[in-house]
Amino acid sequence: MSFQFWGVSVEGTLLAVGISVAIAELVGYLLHRIMHSERFPAFSKAHMIHHIELYGPNQAMRTAKYNDATHGRAALGNIGMEWVIPSGAILGVSLLTMLAMHIRWKYEAIVMCTLLSWPVFMFSYLHDRMHLRNFWMEKTPVLKVWFKNARRLHDIHHHRLNDHGRMDRNYGIGFFFFDRLFGSLEKRHCPLNWHGYQAAVRRHKMNLENDDDFSSFPSGFRIQ
Repeated sequence: MSFQFWGVSVEGTLLAVGISVAIAELVGYLLHRIMHSERFPAFSKAHMIHHIELYGPNQAMRTAKYNDATHGRAALGNIGMEWVIPSGAILGVSLLTMLAMHIRWKYEAIVMCTLLSWPVFMFSYLHDRMHLRNFWMEKTPVLKVWFKNARRLHDIHHHRLNDHGRMDRNYGIGFFFFDRLFGSLEKRHCPLNWHGYQAAVRRHKMNLENDDDFSSFPSGFRIQ
């Protein structure tokens, strides 16, 4: 006999949450990968503020206070429009799909809540705390093993540059199933690819008044 609460079954709830988490992880992975591909230049440039100017490959990955890449530009809280716009569109498509399939509204609510809360937790809260020193998860039994491993893989994402200046590994945040599936997982650190780093700086030209003048970069960003 199926146990019911709030008019929905436990099995149905677990299935709805599980599918929603898988979709959220896949979408997060794909969006993150697209942002590093420059297929949508405005979104990529906004995202690379975090990767080049604030937590660049030759900078400390952790600071006492999180350096927010959305400062001074349009955002929803600390989530930039490069995430908000496509995520909002995907949420809308998901809702319309469920309506067309005549899914019960209570399951629709579970799915929508999961599709909203999981990315906010993973790609906003957890991600930002990976760049903070002494975050509570790194000291908590059981959690610290998972957190430190996920954080190390995310550090590799920040450090690994190909010769075209693109960070092409470890697009996940807390979980890396889709990196394994699509062949973008990297478990080992490697020396900084300075050629790739210079290519990235030249392409994005963060905070420059003159396209050919790199003097406004901190010393760590200047191409020698």
